[in-house]
Amino acid sequence: MKQNKIVTMNTVAALCVGTILSVGPSAPAYAAEVDGPEVHWNLSLWGARRGFSEGLEGLADYVSQKTDGNFEITLHYGAVLSSNKENLDGLYLGAFEAAAFCPVYHPDKTPALGALDLAFLPIDTLEKRRDVIEAFYENPVVVEEFAKWKSVPLMGVMLPNYEAMGTGDVPDTLSTWQGMRISSTGGVGRLMAALDASVTVVSAPDMFQSMERGVIDAATFPYTYAFAAYRLHEISTWVTDGWSLGAIVCHAAVTQTAYDALPDQYKTLLEEGITAGYAHQIQEYSDVDVVNEVLFEEAGLIRVPLSDEIQQAILDAAQPSWTAWVEAATENGVPGQELLDSVLSLAAR
Repeated sequence: MKQNKIVTMNTVAALCVGTILSVGPSAPAYAAEVDGPEVHWNLSLWGARRGFSEGLEGLADYVSQKTDGNFEITLHYGAVLSSNKENLDGLYLGAFEAAAFCPVYHPDKTPALGALDLAFLPIDTLEKRRDVIEAFYENPVVVEEFAKWKSVPLMGVMLPNYEAMGTGDVPDTLSTWQGMRISSTGGVGRLMAALDASVTVVSAPDMFQSMERGVIDAATFPYTYAFAAYRLHEISTWVTDGWSLGAIVCHAAVTQTAYDALPDQYKTLLEEGITAGYAHQIQEYSDVDVVNEVLFEEAGLIRVPLSDEIQQAILDAAQPSWTAWVEAATENGVPGQELLDSVLSLAAR
């Protein structure tokens, strides 16, 4: 879809930010602002509705309201249409019109998109992540990658940056990280290991009990909502502040056939809805942060700023992981260095 963009993100941002928050499943019917035929898309998701999926909820609400229900995108949770690891295959087969997927679940399927998942990228806000994702979708290599699955990108499915939270001594120097038992995965886990922490993986539902019993000292999670969701603040003494360790980026795509079948006015509306969806998701995360920050303050958590010493150690650890990704991506047939340079350039811009 991005290669056929009709209305730019900036053109409609002001319109959408102000309207999406009033849109909801129970909104009353209005005369359609955009006339067109009845179109129904099924979108495959897993799990329950959560912050992760709020961008897609915002998009679906927007296009439904503007067409008075003629353009409907139904979000199917709980992997009822397909498992999270097979959504791309479902798109390829045309089993449904749209789906979300995470490259980290199957990196060989979409190696180019893995550039957005690298740890400690200079992307410190959701707004910047949104802009980087949208611009990255325009890269010809990425366009071709979606095309291999007979699809086009719909929008990014964003998670906040990861931070660390834990018990014991405040880890404000490199020495206090040595030997710390921390639950962390992926690129962020490798960064923690580079600080000489003892990295393990504990499932999210078991995190509270493991920390309470002293099995682990700390954990990394998307900030703030995941920490609050699993009540880690109730038993922790500190939390990193603005370290922005990285975040997994997932994506939503629509089949090329379904997109091409849309009338032009719906394609334009879809672009507006994407802007509205991003705005809705960012606002949802922001609203949750306000509540959770109060909980963290009441819990007496000590904020741990990112010192120059630790920042340099993390950066020194991140760059080899970037190099390793470049080599792996190149072996998978995509220009890894070119894609990494593109992400870094977009983030800096």
